[in-house]
Amino acid sequence: MPVVLFAHRRPAVLRDTLACLRGCGIGRLYVFADGPRNAGDTEGVAGVREVINGIDWTETVIVEHPENRGLSASIQAGLDMVFARHDAAVVIEDDIQVSPEFFAYACAALEHYASSQAVAGVTGLRLPFDPSVLTGYPYDVFLSPRFSSWAWATWRDRWQSFDFDAASLRRRIAAGGLEARRAGADMPRMIDQAVVKETLGGAWDTFCATNMLLSGQSFITPAWNMVDYAGYEDGTHHSGEPDWKLHWETERRPSSAEEIRFAPAEPDQRVLRAYLDFLDPPGVRAAIRRLLRRWPPAAAGRPA
Repeated sequence: MPVVLFAHRRPAVLRDTLACLRGCGIGRLYVFADGPRNAGDTEGVAGVREVINGIDWTETVIVEHPENRGLSASIQAGLDMVFARHDAAVVIEDDIQVSPEFFAYACAALEHYASSQAVAGVTGLRLPFDPSVLTGYPYDVFLSPRFSSWAWATWRDRWQSFDFDAASLRRRIAAGGLEARRAGADMPRMIDQAVVKETLGGAWDTFCATNMLLSGQSFITPAWNMVDYAGYEDGTHHSGEPDWKLHWETERRPSSAEEIRFAPAEPDQRVLRAYLDFLDPPGVRAAIRRLLRRWPPAAAGRPA
């Protein structure tokens, strides 16, 4: 199973990410290195290429672009190339650092759900929603309608089914059937900016999310987190640093990939509700609940 790594201009972060991948025991690594956007990127891009050309602990295929393609174009072209050669792959960006068991988990999940067309892919990210909802939950993964680009994996046929043409997606949205909020309270805004208005750059993942919603697909999401995100440290993320932190949840992981209890290919509504509650803007859900407790008003015959 190959791992596909996308890098640009951050050699220090990249070294940490590669150290994590080395710890996972991967056997083949594709690296796509984007070119500089401007003169200010030249030193960082050169540093990244020095790092990737020094990898001697696994088989590598390195593609260095002389010009800047941008994140979306780089990922689409890189994965098109990889999936022309392989049936499945694991995908990492240079600021995503994964725990030692991530690769084995991703491979096991890809094998388990390969024939389930309702599953679009696998992620190693468990957002830090209330863990008490997992008490008594009989599986080590759950299904979410949200695409996750922070340490993920998919199959050739699922990737090739994604439509990255904004006009085509807008026609499908106009035809009905898109309930964007099913994937989180922030998803309608993201789809509006990325697909409808085309004002959000680097939004390849939002296109994937839109495809998933239109097709009624889910992502396999672990009950323990295997992802740490280093991109906030140098301000590269467009939405700013969140008020929550990620950490590897080693205390929750199964003893081995063979011990992972895979859930049926359908969402568990109780776990999914907690997951989506976490994605709501702070205070919004509480405000709605307060409003609903007061509705209808006393004048309509119900106490306020």
